[in-house]
Amino acid sequence: MTAMDKKTIQHRVQAEGVALNVFEWPGYSPDSPVMLLVHGYRANAHWWDEVVTAFAGHYRIVVPEFSGMGLSGWRERYDHWQGARDLAAVFDVLDIVVDIAVAHSWGGYQMLGFCCDNPERVRQLILVDSFFMVGPDQDIPAGAPIGNTRVYADKHEAVQRFRTSPRQPIPEPRRVALAEASLREVEGGWSWSYDPQLPMLDPSDDDENLLRALETPCDFILAGSGGVVSYDRAKTTADLAACRSLIVFEDAHHHLMLECPERLVKCISDLVDE
Repeated sequence: MTAMDKKTIQHRVQAEGVALNVFEWPGYSPDSPVMLLVHGYRANAHWWDEVVTAFAGHYRIVVPEFSGMGLSGWRERYDHWQGARDLAAVFDVLDIVVDIAVAHSWGGYQMLGFCCDNPERVRQLILVDSFFMVGPDQDIPAGAPIGNTRVYADKHEAVQRFRTSPRQPIPEPRRVALAEASLREVEGGWSWSYDPQLPMLDPSDDDENLLRALETPCDFILAGSGGVVSYDRAKTTADLAACRSLIVFEDAHHHLMLECPERLVKCISDLVDE
């Protein structure tokens, strides 16, 4: 059973004139704790399908899609903290206080910004392989180029071409399912479900202060073979944010939830139980 086989509520949340797509899975009771799952750049909610399947019912699960990504609307321009403001709109419209937020990559960066502005609205934060400009090593990993604007006449060809950024091992059935969920039908065929005009990621020189300002209890999960965040950078990040723990998945790559979802689910469960 996949996440979408379970009882799903789909919201359209207005954020600065753009409709955001938000998936929600109710908990077993009205008092179920709230889990927020936040995807990375040019990704979508389906990155979290395996995690949703594992936790559905035990939590009220909310999975938003940032503007310009997934089924959300596109903007004329995107600034540095657009994602954090998108999250604020979701919190306001759904009127939620989140018990546990799990945020991946760039989504973790935006989630951190939101938490610093709204410390009372998130009770625990887990950052998953999120990059911050901290420490002596200021090298920036090679980012994704400007978005692919190609239109595939054949859906099967598009699915076969799908790869994550950065590329990494993913079980083939999971890769195919994610590829199919990441396509949109356009004139002439099929294209990927993100705005090709999404800008290159711009580094910030204020990340150290941002991490120091975090009041939300936090943990950091590092993909040890991911190539995006080095151990030294992760350790500096965790120290600055006063993280309770830094957990390293030694042999895992950047998109942990696709490569080893069972391991990630167990880690999240253990961190929540602490």
